[in-house]
Amino acid sequence: MTDPTLPSLADLRGEIDRIDAAMHGLLMERGQIIERLIEVKKTAETGSAFRPAREADVVRRLVDNHKGRLPVELVVQIWRQIISTFTYVQSPHSVHVVMGPEQENARELARFHFGFGVPLVKHSSPASVVAAIARDRGDLGLIGLGPAREPWWEKLGGSGQPIAMATAPAIARAASPRPPQALVIGHPSIDTAGLDTRLVAVTLAGRPAVEVDAVLASADEGGRHHLLAWGPREASEAEIAQDAASGMAVEAARTVGYTARPIAA
Repeated sequence: MTDPTLPSLADLRGEIDRIDAAMHGLLMERGQIIERLIEVKKTAETGSAFRPAREADVVRRLVDNHKGRLPVELVVQIWRQIISTFTYVQSPHSVHVVMGPEQENARELARFHFGFGVPLVKHSSPASVVAAIARDRGDLGLIGLGPAREPWWEKLGGSGQPIAMATAPAIARAASPRPPQALVIGHPSIDTAGLDTRLVAVTLAGRPAVEVDAVLASADEGGRHHLLAWGPREASEAEIAQDAASGMAVEAARTVGYTARPIAA
């Protein structure tokens, strides 16, 4: 027998419909604010609408405040769709991505991080992505991390060259943290203030016996071993390089950008 004190299925579905309508209304209201923001920006500033530190703060608040059965990954994905779509509305751009047999999940990761409304441009190599971002200052690039055929990150951070500004995905499981899968690069005019992690291109005299967690990418070229390492923003280039070198002699170390650490969920 049905408990008369419980709401009916029709009542509960009506509540869901009410919440859906409220969410849609808030999204439209957000869109109206973005339209006003675009008008203000025409007179106040120029450049990319991409704000990596602000995006990281939004995701961190979502993770900290989340509770209930709904997976937090889904919540972050929804908000990344919202953030990325409205960023694109403010400043239309493309995302350049390396796609091929060795990057099977590149498109999926790009869609998760940048949304479905942003155009993707396919490239065959990281160097091609870096060159495209250097040429098209409003665009962004997404390059996979890990072992590489060449040290493409050495092309970042020079005069007029793109810089690193985020890693993807934005969250990591606290129980089994994994290193980020990809690096987001963009024009050096993008504001990286507030990002807590320094990214350093490191050149070693040889390959270390052990690769440590501070290493995001590595490649051999010209008889040298090249690393992309990360560490706290307040740490010096030399400190981060020494941590990544595992006792091997450091020949060069140079900052190529900043990022927020993936947020533990």
